[in-house]
Parts: sequence; C-alpha cells; structure tokens
Amino acid sequence: MTDPRWVGRSYETAPFEVTERSIRDYMAAVGDTRDDGELVAPPTYAMVFGFDAYWQLWTDQEVALDTAHLVHGEQRFNFHRPVVPGDRLRTTGRITAINPRGDLELVSFELASRDQHDEPVSDATALFIIRKP
Repeated sequence: MTDPRWVGRSYETAPFEVTERSIRDYMAAVGDTRDDGELVAPPTYAMVFGFDAYWQLWTDQEVALDTAHLVHGEQRFNFHRPVVPGDRLRTTGRITAINPRGDLELVSFELASRDQHDEPVSDATALFIIRKP
C-alpha cells in the first residue's frame, strides 16, 4: 500500500518545446492524417509534453508505487487553448489521492501545464489502479 502521506507531492518538468516535427510525428504515430490548415496538436499530445511528470512519479523511490501491478485506468484532459508549434510548456504533476478499495489501490494524479508566459494551457487527471499482489 502506498503511504497516503504522499498526497500533495508534486513533480515539475523542464520546459518542453513544441515543434511542428514533434506534432507531425505524434500524429503519424496515432494515425491522424488530417491536414486542415493551421497545425494544432491533437488533444492526446498532452501526454507528450506531460510525460516526464508521470515518469517522475513512477520512478520516485520514496513514493514507491508498485508499477509492476499498475494499470492506467482513466485519463481526462481540459484545454484552455490549443497547443501549437513554438509553445514552451512546463507541466506540474501532483498526487491528489491515494485510496484503498478492497485488493486495489486507486492513485489520482493531476497535471497542470503552462506556457512560456505562465498562462494555463491544459489540465489533466489520471487514475492509476494498483492491484495488491
């Protein structure tokens, strides 16, 4: 069981520079072939610029999530504006809840991404379900 004292722990990413190439590579990887004018990142591209916050949580030796038994159960994104080439985004992730449910543990993680002007770009929530061995 993950110690609930870690609720509130946060992780910050280095600035991530959004490039046209990065967006197009991501679109190609997920089969998004649209080309409708101005290049805007698809919503799930938020995983690209926010991934390091997840990685910091999953590899945090003190929190010690049992990632061998972790399933990514839910993900939601909320955008304040589109993500476009030239953005420099910094993401902060925070553990918001650790709840036992029978032989499962539910860990909630929220992310907030801001641009180079410190303006909000997107928010996300994720639910990790960890099965007790």
